[in-house]
Amino acid sequence: MGSDRLPMLSKLRNALSELLPQRGPGIDQWLEQLDGDDARCRWQAAGALRPHSRQDKVVSALVHALGDPHPGIRWQAAESLSESQNPKAFDSLVAALSTTNPRRRGAAADALGMLGDERAIPELRKALASRNGQVRCSAAEALGRLANDAAVPDLVALLGDADVHVRHSVVWALGAIGSTAAVPFLIPVLEDEAALVRATAAKALGKIGTPVDTRALRHALHDADAGVRAHAAQALAVVGDTQDLPSLRLLLEDDTHVFGVSIAETVRNTIETIMQRQAKEQQAEVAQRL
Repeated sequence: MGSDRLPMLSKLRNALSELLPQRGPGIDQWLEQLDGDDARCRWQAAGALRPHSRQDKVVSALVHALGDPHPGIRWQAAESLSESQNPKAFDSLVAALSTTNPRRRGAAADALGMLGDERAIPELRKALASRNGQVRCSAAEALGRLANDAAVPDLVALLGDADVHVRHSVVWALGAIGSTAAVPFLIPVLEDEAALVRATAAKALGKIGTPVDTRALRHALHDADAGVRAHAAQALAVVGDTQDLPSLRLLLEDDTHVFGVSIAETVRNTIETIMQRQAKEQQAEVAQRL
């Protein structure tokens, strides 16, 4: 089944769910549970209302649930809103970015990122200036999902944020956007005090894939954190060349495992990739001379 048919099938499923007789709790009962005291029931209701999220009353209830104290319920409500076919859902989510509840603001940003509507970009860029760290995180990640270069300067400005989680979200977003304009600002992040941020920066540089001065990545190969070493090696598979091989070979005995794969194996794969790339480049040069 082609991926282009999936949205059509999702819309058809939601439409049929509105027409067919309901089994189990109806919409009003789910709405009541969404406002109840039992967190498990609220979570279940937030998901069960997804096929009905084109109804105004359901949109309003889900937007209210974005302020729920439980993060799982906020995420469930955000996912349900992101699939809404109700035009009011977008406006309601943008309005929620300006509420006094930081949980609701953050979850609204999450939903807008999932929704994929670029009209949200100006408001999400404003949300990056929030005094609440979670709101800044969610806004950055939403901008990363929307992948628009216009957000890069605003995100770069937060690379020095005091909140490590914000820095991580910003670096992830820059990698997701993939703009080469972010590369000069990501290289110094390989020296961030937080290993999570350093590893994400290495991964982002590999994902963007533009040629860079690889000295900082070579230095990162010897980071105390295994995740940083692994992501630096993976990035060099994309942007590295033969000058990086001596540094890579020093890790051929590193049997530390990251996500089930040893760093030594990752390095071997990177060395092989660089060698193959060099061989192809040499063949291309020879072909041009002929």
